[in-house]
Amino acid sequence: MKKSSLLTLFIFFLSTNGALASGSHVYANVFTANNITAMQHSIMTNAMQTFEGTAAAALGGRARILKHTEESEYMYGTSPMYGWPRLYGEYGDEGSTNTIKGHNGGDEEEITIEDPRPVINSAWLTWQHFDDDVKFKGYDELNTDTDMIMFGIAGGEAQRGIGISEWGVFGGYIGGSQENEFINIDENGGYVGIYTGYNIQKFNLSIAANAGALYNNAEHEYGNDEFANMWAGAALNATYNIALDESFTLQPGVYAGYTWIGSANYMSMSGDTVANQNFNTFEVAPEIKAIKHIGKGWFGLLTFKYAFMMGHGGDVIVNGIQLEELDTRDYAEYGIGIEKSIDRFNVALNITRRDGGRTGWSGGFNLKYIF
Repeated sequence: MKKSSLLTLFIFFLSTNGALASGSHVYANVFTANNITAMQHSIMTNAMQTFEGTAAAALGGRARILKHTEESEYMYGTSPMYGWPRLYGEYGDEGSTNTIKGHNGGDEEEITIEDPRPVINSAWLTWQHFDDDVKFKGYDELNTDTDMIMFGIAGGEAQRGIGISEWGVFGGYIGGSQENEFINIDENGGYVGIYTGYNIQKFNLSIAANAGALYNNAEHEYGNDEFANMWAGAALNATYNIALDESFTLQPGVYAGYTWIGSANYMSMSGDTVANQNFNTFEVAPEIKAIKHIGKGWFGLLTFKYAFMMGHGGDVIVNGIQLEELDTRDYAEYGIGIEKSIDRFNVALNITRRDGGRTGWSGGFNLKYIF
């Protein structure tokens, strides 16, 4: 009798794990939706950081390009300077329209200097690669491999009260995969967004909104399921520069974002009817960044942030039965970066580590041109 009971328990254990393995494909929409939240984190924080300015600008306000002279005590070769009062453009003079009165034979004459600032003052291109594992409560983790290409333009800098405002637009492409031993999901999509920023001396406030689509192909033991996710989101980022000395600045900040993710309903190749509820996700991520001028226009950066993730919705209903919810966890993100400015170009490289609900590495490259 005892042997019979043990055999029954063993068979039940095998059947339960077999059902979990064979049923993992019905969570495909949950996997892609959670991946979009991580993509949104990277899209928004990268866009805001790039729009806000270079490391040189953070150290002392907007940098300006000076003529290459041996007499310039603070000259970094051909790179921008830090330590100047904040100007309208990231490089260049304040540039407002001015009226100057002069004298010619005793007569007073007014001379108007037109505003030389271009409508577009900068353009940038970014590539990022992510390789990390996503952990769900009660389910096997998935390895994610994602590439993101972003581009943006900024302009319209103007004096608004005691501060300076700016606008920007950005967009990009996403391609990648998520997989474990039960499922392999290929993901491809894109997004567009708008940005506005406001600066008052050492304080920066950035606001952005975007929308995108992700097209997915989930391969599993029964075949391939195809479905799509649409999403829209908004976020803000606030930072403050604390100058410790002429070459070292601490920049505490906080990021907050909301993302709505539309989920797909479809008939799986397994014969199951899969209905997915839409997602609503919130994120709050405090951050501290250290910026140091190393020398000759080279700048180093250290960053640390912790992403608190809060979600609502996303229930999966298969053949009329609601399945157990898969929850993800918060995660920490920390990394190092280096920047170099050459004339009107700014080049930045970074390496980042994630631990917690997402664990792995990422690296990126940014090229920015100042008009």
